[in-house]
Amino acid sequence: MTIAVHSRNRKNDYHKVFEAALRLPLDEQRRLRDELAKLSDVRLVAPANSKSARREGKALADRVRAELALGNVSASLDETMQQLRGREWSS
Repeated sequence: MTIAVHSRNRKNDYHKVFEAALRLPLDEQRRLRDELAKLSDVRLVAPANSKSARREGKALADRVRAELALGNVSASLDETMQQLRGREWSS
């Protein structure tokens, strides 16, 4: 059985492309962003800045604080994220 494995490091490739895009003039960056938006259903939008969005965010933050207060305080952020998401968190 043959298995296909990516030989390139995607993370480094992404960083190189991103850094190169940042060196483009602003109008070219906008054009590139618009072209990339045509390729995917995923798009970036500005966060909601309404009073209800702020209230909801504050309520969610309060819930997170309450959950953290009940949890293991001795664990670091990296340890907690590795436990929740696995080894990929810190790579």
